Amino acid sequence: MSRIARAAALALLTSLLVVGFGMSSPAGSVEAEPEVHPEWGRTFAENGRLKRSCRNYRYGYEIHPPKGDWALETFLIGPGGNALSSGAMVIGLDPTTGFDKFRFCRASTRPGVFRIRALLSVQNASGEDYVSGWLPVTKFRLRAPR
Repeated sequence: MSRIARAAALALLTSLLVVGFGMSSPAGSVEAEPEVHPEWGRTFAENGRLKRSCRNYRYGYEIHPPKGDWALETFLIGPGGNALSSGAMVIGLDPTTGFDKFRFCRASTRPGVFRIRALLSVQNASGEDYVSGWLPVTKFRLRAPR
């Protein structure tokens, strides 16, 4: 399926999750940061070299979501703490185990330790129950180009 179709499906699922979540929370309440749930899965990436120009960098994910419709959002954080790229996987379009790519440019970062943060959101079929949680943070190193 194309990236555009995937993005549209994710936008729809995310809006359904947000609407479902908003309807079940008290008006004016501040939502707590989602907890970390290592039992729901992980992300992974290999160490490597920071390539010249704009390139794709492969990473993997493996999730075991609670029952319901799920969406996995991934965020790549560079050595300086800046967000560099993101990705998304959704039920019906993506498997629960697979690979994706972050795309970013050498000019926007520097060599060092990179982190992947991943947020898994699940809503049951009736739309009444919504849960979300972070997977454990993945760290990997990209060294300077030769």
